[in-house]
Amino acid sequence: MRVQNKVAFGVLMATTALVLPGTAYAQIEEVTVTASRVGATDLQKTPIAISAYSGAQIERTFSYGLKDLIQLTPNIAVAQNSSFAQVYIRGIGSNNVFNGSDPSSAVQVDGIYMARPNSQFVNFYDVERVEVLRGPQGTLYGRNATGGVINVISRKPSTEKLDAKAQETIGNYGFTRTEGYVNVPVTDKVAASLSAYYVYGDPKRTNIIPTGNDIDNQNQGGARGQVLVKLTDNIESITRFDFDSAYTHPMGFAKPLFRYTPFTNTILGDYSKVALNQTNLGTVRDYGGSEELNWQLGNGMVLKSLTGARHNLTKSRTDTDSSETNTTVSNIYESQRQFSQEVNLSGKIGALDFVGGLYYFFEQNQSRNVIEARVPNTGTAINPSVHTNAYAAYTQGTYHVTDQLSGTVGARYTQEQKDFYNTSGTLNLASMQYINNGPIKTIAKGKYYSFTPKFGVEYSPTKDIMLFASVTKGFKSGGFNQTNTNPFGGFAPEKLWSYEAGVKTEWLNKRLRVNFTGFKYNYDNLQVQAFIRPGVTDITNASDAEVWGLELETIVEPVKGLLFTANLSKLQATYLTFPAAPGPGGITVNATGNYLNSAPPYMVNFAADYTYDLAGGDMLFAHADYLWTDKQYFVASNDPQQSQGAYGLLNASIGYESPDGKWRASLWGKNLTGKQYVNTTATVSAVVSGRPGDLRTFGARLSWKL
Repeated sequence: MRVQNKVAFGVLMATTALVLPGTAYAQIEEVTVTASRVGATDLQKTPIAISAYSGAQIERTFSYGLKDLIQLTPNIAVAQNSSFAQVYIRGIGSNNVFNGSDPSSAVQVDGIYMARPNSQFVNFYDVERVEVLRGPQGTLYGRNATGGVINVISRKPSTEKLDAKAQETIGNYGFTRTEGYVNVPVTDKVAASLSAYYVYGDPKRTNIIPTGNDIDNQNQGGARGQVLVKLTDNIESITRFDFDSAYTHPMGFAKPLFRYTPFTNTILGDYSKVALNQTNLGTVRDYGGSEELNWQLGNGMVLKSLTGARHNLTKSRTDTDSSETNTTVSNIYESQRQFSQEVNLSGKIGALDFVGGLYYFFEQNQSRNVIEARVPNTGTAINPSVHTNAYAAYTQGTYHVTDQLSGTVGARYTQEQKDFYNTSGTLNLASMQYINNGPIKTIAKGKYYSFTPKFGVEYSPTKDIMLFASVTKGFKSGGFNQTNTNPFGGFAPEKLWSYEAGVKTEWLNKRLRVNFTGFKYNYDNLQVQAFIRPGVTDITNASDAEVWGLELETIVEPVKGLLFTANLSKLQATYLTFPAAPGPGGITVNATGNYLNSAPPYMVNFAADYTYDLAGGDMLFAHADYLWTDKQYFVASNDPQQSQGAYGLLNASIGYESPDGKWRASLWGKNLTGKQYVNTTATVSAVVSGRPGDLRTFGARLSWKL
C-alpha cells in the first residue's frame, strides 16, 4: 500500500503520484490513470503534476472524503463552511459558497462535474481510484479548473464474478460507519452493482448556552447503483445513479478566536466548546444519474458519450455572529439543477495520440438567503437566481517524434452566459413581509469567452527517466455578488498562464522513486472574497498575482514489505498589485505583496507502511502518516487574527488480515497528538470566528469480502 506525501524543505512538490493497490505486501506499484483522457497511461509517464490513490489505499489510510486528501496530497487544503466545501490547490481556491460564483477547482465523479460547493463533499465509498491533478487544466477540463481537478472514479460493474464486501468502523464520539458493496454478473454481457454507506457520530463540540445545541455531529448516508451492458462486442453502456443525504448540526464558523470588543466568553481558546445561542442546522440532498457509452471503432479509436443530470437541495441555518449574543442568524435555502453532455473521440493515428470533443453544460441555481438581525427583529432577504449555459470545443494531441521525444499541443474554446436575477429587501421577521418599499429587483447578464491552449514537450533519455515542460492557460468564470450592495458590477473572469517543468525518475530496479517539479503562475484578475458583515460577502478582482513553487517527492522500498514516503514543498503565492482589497466592515486595505489565502509557504509530509507475513499465511500491517503545514492566512489583508500558525497532524493504524484474505481487523487513530487548529475563518460583527479542524479520534474496523 502506498502513500503520497510530502516533506517540505523549500520545495513544493507537484509531479508524481503513486498508488499501492491491494497487494500482499507494501511495495511501489505501477499505476495507470486516465487524467490525459486518451485512455489509461502509466503515472510515471504522464507529464503533469498528479497524485492518484487506489481504493485499497483510501481504505488503508482511513480516508473518507475530500478533507482526508490533505494528509496524502501535496499542496491541497480542504475547508468546510457549514455544508459547503472550500478546496484550495497550490494556494488557488475560493471560500465563496453563494450562487453567482464558482469554485476554483473542479471536482468530478465518474466524469460528471460537481458544480456547487455543497455538492463537492464527495464521500469515498466503492471507489476504484481518486486522481488529484494540480495546476490549471483549462484545455481538457475547461472552466473553473484554475486550481486543479479532483477525479473520483467509482468501481465499475464486472461480468467476471460475483463479488461483495461489508465493512464496519467505530470510534469515539459515538462514531459508526457502515458500508457495503455487491457486484452481480447477470449474464456474460450484463452486470449490476450496488453500494451504500451510512455514517453517524455524536456532536464533538459542547455548547455551553442552553438555547443552542451541541454541534459537529455526523448523520449522512448514500447509495450508488450501476448497470453495465455490453450492447455489442464494440459498444459498452454504463448507467449510474447515486443519492446522498445529510442532516447535521455543522460547525459553520462556530469558534470565536478573537473579539474586537470585550464580549464575555469563557470558552475562548477551547476548541471542544462553543457558545452559540441559536441552533446550527445543515441539510443536504444530492442525487443524480449519468449514461456513459463507449464505442470501440477499431484501430485504437474510441468514441465516447457522457450524459449527466444532477439536483442538489441544501438548507443551512447558522448562528452567524458565532457568539452567545442574540445578534444575527443566517438561513440559506438553495435548489440547484444541472445537465451536461460531452462527446469525444480519442485514439492513435501513427505517431499521434489525440483526443477531441464537444461539451455543453447547463445550470439553474435558485436560493433564498435570510439574514436575521435579532435586534430589532428585522432581517435581510436575498433571493438570487442564476442560469448558466456553457459550450466548449477542445482537442489535444501528443506527437511522438522518436521513441524518446514527443510534443503536445492542445486548445479549448469556451463560451458561457450567466443570467442573474435577484430580489432583496428588509423583512419584518414576525410577518416575513418586506418593509421600506421593498423588494429591490436586480437583473444582470454576463457573457464570457476563453481560449485556453497548452504546449508541452516530453523527453525520456532512458525508460526510467522522463523530463517534461509545459505552458498552459487557465480560466475561471466571472459572476455576480448576490449579497453585495452593488450586484450589477459583478466581477471579471480570472485567467492565468502556468509554466511548469519537471522530471520523474525510478532507480534501484524500481525500488526508489524521485520526482521533482517547478512551476510558476501569472494571474490576471484573481477573484478574492471578503466578509463584509454577517451573511454579506464581496468578491472582487485583484489586479494580478504570482504563484511559484518547487516540489520534491520520494518513495523508497528499503526491504520487502516496508515503504517510506517523504516529500518537500515550497510555495510562494502573493498579490503583486492589490491596493484596494476588501476588508471587514466594508473598509479597503492595501494587500500588495501579501500572501494568498490558504497558501502555506512550506509543507512537510512523511509516511511509513509495513506489512509482515505470518507463518500461517495471515498478515500484520501498519501505517502512519504525518503532515506538517506552515503558517497560513485566510484573508487578503493577512490579518494575524485570521491566520493559522504552523501545526502537524499524526495519523496511524495497525491491523490483521486472515490467511484467506477475506477478513481484516484494524485499530486506527487520527490527529493523535490532539492538535487544535482552524482551516478557515470569517469576520462577523465584532468577532473573528474559525472553522476548527477535526479533534482527536480513534477506533476500530472490521471488514469482510467474498
